[in-house]
Amino acid sequence: MEKISRKGFLKIAAAAAMSGVTAAGLAACNAAGSSTAASSGAAGIYTPGTYTATAKGMSEITATVTFDATSITKVELDLSGETDSIGQAAKDKLIEQVLNAQTSQIDGVTGATVTSKAVQNAVADCIQQASGGVINPAQQPTEEASATADWLGEEPEVAESDIKSTVDCEVLVVGAGSSGCFAAAAAAEAGAKTILIEKFGHDMASGIRDTLAACGSKQQQEDGDDVAKKDAVRYLCDWSQGYTRRSLAQVWADRSGETVDWFTDVLAESGVSFRHEIDEKRDNDNYKALDVGHSTQYQDYDEHLTMDAVLKHAEADGLEVQYEITMVKLEKDGDRVTGLIAKNADGEYVRYNASKGVILACGGYSGNDTMMNALQPQSVEQTCINYSKPGAKGDGIKACLWAGAIMDTTHTSMIFDRGAIKPDQTGEYGKASDGALFWMGSQPFLKVNLNGERFMNEYMPYDLVLHAAASQPYHTYCTVWDSKYAEDCERFATHGCSRLYPHVNGTDPVFPMGYIQMLNADLQEQGYIVEADTIEELAEKLGLPVDTFTATVDRYNELAAKGEDEDFGKEDYRLSTLSEAPFYGVRQAGGYLICTIDGIQIDDNMHAIDHDFKAIPGLYVIGDMSGNYFSGSYPCLMAGAAAGRSATFGRFAGQNAAAGI
Repeated sequence: MEKISRKGFLKIAAAAAMSGVTAAGLAACNAAGSSTAASSGAAGIYTPGTYTATAKGMSEITATVTFDATSITKVELDLSGETDSIGQAAKDKLIEQVLNAQTSQIDGVTGATVTSKAVQNAVADCIQQASGGVINPAQQPTEEASATADWLGEEPEVAESDIKSTVDCEVLVVGAGSSGCFAAAAAAEAGAKTILIEKFGHDMASGIRDTLAACGSKQQQEDGDDVAKKDAVRYLCDWSQGYTRRSLAQVWADRSGETVDWFTDVLAESGVSFRHEIDEKRDNDNYKALDVGHSTQYQDYDEHLTMDAVLKHAEADGLEVQYEITMVKLEKDGDRVTGLIAKNADGEYVRYNASKGVILACGGYSGNDTMMNALQPQSVEQTCINYSKPGAKGDGIKACLWAGAIMDTTHTSMIFDRGAIKPDQTGEYGKASDGALFWMGSQPFLKVNLNGERFMNEYMPYDLVLHAAASQPYHTYCTVWDSKYAEDCERFATHGCSRLYPHVNGTDPVFPMGYIQMLNADLQEQGYIVEADTIEELAEKLGLPVDTFTATVDRYNELAAKGEDEDFGKEDYRLSTLSEAPFYGVRQAGGYLICTIDGIQIDDNMHAIDHDFKAIPGLYVIGDMSGNYFSGSYPCLMAGAAAGRSATFGRFAGQNAAAGI
């Protein structure tokens, strides 16, 4: 596998992680070629013609869209200012998606999320122009229509004569993400004839997350910092207010160590290190963090290496991987799921027969606006930027429901407090396209509401910060810091992916401080982060009352000097002064949505459960689309809790399917 320098990796990661950072709304647009547009309303959805709009990606991009009365007939994109190997490389795929979907609500291209979002915005503007300023609900669901729509719909009907080919296997896995890759590898390793199908091409596949949680790994045992399984299970159940099925949490606790050991060995075959994370523990900490996280040490390797390492290992065991295969519906013989019907890259229907079982690992529904508005309006309200994987449309969940499965009745998302808005903006319902990624948002710097008042203990789990802000004016708050912020962040010693310095045992953080400084510089250039020489100037630039904000800063500096947070009880080592100019600040409203974490209910062997609470034979469900595990809030102080669950349950499902369990 081709190696790149660490500097090169960080440059690529910076561009990729800008997903939505610069998608700050549409620029002014005009209808191009107006002479070709009908002067009076034509019959149909659109006024035929060619329309142009611009939007901000990594640069300013332009979409030129041609319509007849009922459809989009041509799409042209000027992406010349985007990154050569990322945004520009996605051009043909983005055009194809718009033409196929006939809407701006496209999946986008993994790694080119900024460009994808900009194209969505520009195409949406062209559609609005062509439809006379009114977006047809059939083409572009409005917020109101989305909230009340029948998000499930009817199961597709496929005529037998339309099925052009049949593929037979023993185990069929759908989705090449954290859970699907582990499932496919485990089934192949167990000797089953296994096929993994992925909706997108290789470069758009979700791949494997950086950090996996486990109990009982060899590393944890060797370094003397193994988390007791009973403590981890209790932690999960308490965090979900009891909604986590305890027996399912126990499956993770019992099997995760072996899963991480296997993954560590597989990555080592490709020269990649996967290391346990150990963090500081202090008696006065307000929140307990469990050292369950294990993370990829990328060093000189690219972002797809972990997925490629697993699939390469599995292909040696006979795994077959097929890309650009889209699941349409499951098939059953009586109560048993026997396979599914899919579409290949040529648009032809293909039947897949799986004699031992189908494992669905299709992701959640955080990229489906209709489902989010219907099931999680509270999450939409707290979302500033949507970081969903492109396949997170709920397709797998729908297929299971059509096949008779049941879904969780409490709906939860993973949202981290790392969303920024412009200094003249406030939080509004569902403004996902207005946000920018501010990774340092999870650092416990002073946070104030729009009245300039402190209102929280700034070191809380990520979504608890957002919950506290929800009761403040316009759901909006400001995070402020001074020029010694790098030193402060090292002392703060945060946990999991928010950590910016090496862990106690030398394990690298997911993102180092240098990467964050690069992101912050970009945000400052774009006008999200403001810089000031005085506290008074900082207040003015953030739109805060100068006198109140100055008094708040004085009080905070006083508490930091005392080493005791008398007002909100934050740990002493997580207090910091604002004393050294220049000073910085950013407005925040909501966070960045990573994924939904509710889904199809499953039993302890990973089978989907039906309306009689019995296992559906032949159907296994894993990853973000599975349920019975999280509710209400994500336990971010168990680093890798979701991805670790996905990997462990994926491996277990693959083993069970191969064994016919």
